[in-house]
Amino acid sequence: MNESFNHQASTPADCEAIAPLLAGYAEKELSAVETAQVEAHLPACLACRTQLKQLRELLACIDDQVFPMPPLALRDNFLAQLAEEKMALPKATATPSEAPAEAKVVAFWAPTPTARWLRIAASIALLAVGALFGLILRPATSLDVASQQPAASETLAAHLTAATSQPATASRRISLVAEAPATVQPGDPAVQVLINTLNADPNPNVRLAACEALFRLRADPRVGPALVQALPNQNDPNVQITLIELLVALRDKRAVPTLERLSRQPEALPAVRQQAANGLGLLI
Repeated sequence: MNESFNHQASTPADCEAIAPLLAGYAEKELSAVETAQVEAHLPACLACRTQLKQLRELLACIDDQVFPMPPLALRDNFLAQLAEEKMALPKATATPSEAPAEAKVVAFWAPTPTARWLRIAASIALLAVGALFGLILRPATSLDVASQQPAASETLAAHLTAATSQPATASRRISLVAEAPATVQPGDPAVQVLINTLNADPNPNVRLAACEALFRLRADPRVGPALVQALPNQNDPNVQITLIELLVALRDKRAVPTLERLSRQPEALPAVRQQAANGLGLLI
C-alpha cells in the first residue's frame, strides 16, 4: 500500500529530472546539491529506486570482472611502429604568418548526464578490450607534465588515499590508479599511495591496475622492492602472475628467493607455480 502511494506521489517530470543523476548517485560522484535532490525523490518513487538498484548491480558486475594484462612489450612495439609511420609521412611546411591554433581540452569525464550514461554503456560494450587498448593508446608522458604545478601529484595522492579509506566503487579506484602515470613523477608521494593500494586494496582489479601503474613509474627506487615484497602477500592468481612478469621484466634478482618459495608452495595454483619457475629460470 505504501509503495503504491509513494510511486503515485512522484510525477513523470520528476523522474525525468532525476533519472540522469542515478548513475552518478550510484557511484557517489554527485555534488551535495544533486545528492540531496536524488535522496529527496527516491522515497516517493518506486521506479527510480528499482532503476538505482539495477545500476548498482551492474556496477558490481563490472567491478568483479578481471581485466586482462597484455604483454608488457605490446605498448612499446606499438609506439615504435607509430614512430616509423610518422617518420614516413611528408613534413608540412608552415609559413611564418601562420600562428599555432590554440589547443582546447574537453573534459570527457565531466559529471554531465550524457557523460555518465556514456560511461556506463562503454563499460558494458568494451569490458573485454578496454583495458588492452587503454594500455596501448595511453600517450607517453610529455614534457608538459614537468611544467604542471607541483601540487598536482600531491592532490592525486590525497584522492587515492581518500578513495581507499572511504566507501568508493572499485571502478572509481581503478580510474584514479590508472591516471597516476600520466601526472605523477618518480619520487612523488603518490608512488607510496600506489604501493599501499597494491598491498591493501580488497579488489584484485584495483591491485592489478596498481601493478601496471607502478611498473610505468619503475624509475622510482621504491618500486622494485615494493613489487618484490608484495608478491608473497598476494592471494589472487592474476595479481601473482602479473607481479612475476613485472619482476622478470625489471630483471630484479631480489625476487629470486620469493620465486623459489612460490614455485614449491602447494597452496598456489599450478599456473602460478609454473610461472614462478619460469621466472626463476630467467632471473638466475
